[in-house]
Amino acid sequence: MEHVTFNSLGTRCAGDLYLPETSDPVPGLVLGHSGVMVKEALAFFAPYFVKAGFAVLAIDYRTVGSSEGEPRGLDYPERQAEDFRSAVSYLQTRPEVQPERIGVWGVSIGGSVATQAAVLDRRIKCVVVQSPSVWNGWRYLERLLGRAGVHALRDELQQDWQRRYEGGQSARVPHLTLEGDSVKDTPDMSTRLFPTYRNEKALDSAEHLLTFAPENLIHRLAPTPLLMIANGGWDPYHMLEEAQSAFAKAGEPKRLEVLPYDVLGLYTGPGLEEAMALAIDWFDLYLRRTRLADITPTPTYESVAAMTQ
Repeated sequence: MEHVTFNSLGTRCAGDLYLPETSDPVPGLVLGHSGVMVKEALAFFAPYFVKAGFAVLAIDYRTVGSSEGEPRGLDYPERQAEDFRSAVSYLQTRPEVQPERIGVWGVSIGGSVATQAAVLDRRIKCVVVQSPSVWNGWRYLERLLGRAGVHALRDELQQDWQRRYEGGQSARVPHLTLEGDSVKDTPDMSTRLFPTYRNEKALDSAEHLLTFAPENLIHRLAPTPLLMIANGGWDPYHMLEEAQSAFAKAGEPKRLEVLPYDVLGLYTGPGLEEAMALAIDWFDLYLRRTRLADITPTPTYESVAAMTQ
């Protein structure tokens, strides 16, 4: 694994580049996590793809982890989609990577961020979303917090707006506050495991989440292939209804796999191996083996005349 940096619209971003043991160029993947989680957490997933023969770039978004950018912890999904695209541009400069065969993989909201990047950037040839969560931010927060909870959040955001208008900084709030015995210790554990992770973000990130709705664009993704691997067990954070709603609007080729695991089942639990096998098969089929679209040569009088003889 090689620590690398790349430019994302003027800000230096950090990445971990994993390369398989081969002298030939291989297809490349950009991996992105959710929110302000860090690239070191993607080390759970990257080795599966490398073993399967893909080059992998796991990234920190701007203002997160080892990437630059101030203020820290701006959890802005639309900017994270830009960072995915910048990472694609970087991978295309690497001689170890086939520049015309690059896909994206994201977990939780990182999956919908990756999807939005692929809608906007046709260089991205294949998409896999694992444990999908947010496809319409306003709807998602109402499902998570209730309408009263969203109303209270908007009051906080209004006060935060006035503070920023008067020259102050957005308030700092926790990135993760999880309920349930299996997940409540996850923020503290992540802080211990990943030294660059901070369980905090700017409050105004919630405004960006409320207006983030890649479901409204997902029908534009086709013909880029899309695989969603969703949780079918207890999971209040990666809601199956969100994934189903977005998937119904996506074009072909697409596939939705609902696995019988709970909120952590596709992260560290027993479903990880199964989910990664599905992702590898999808990338193998649609990124490594699928023929790329040919560009038709401009016809000349002579070439067309020859076809009529």
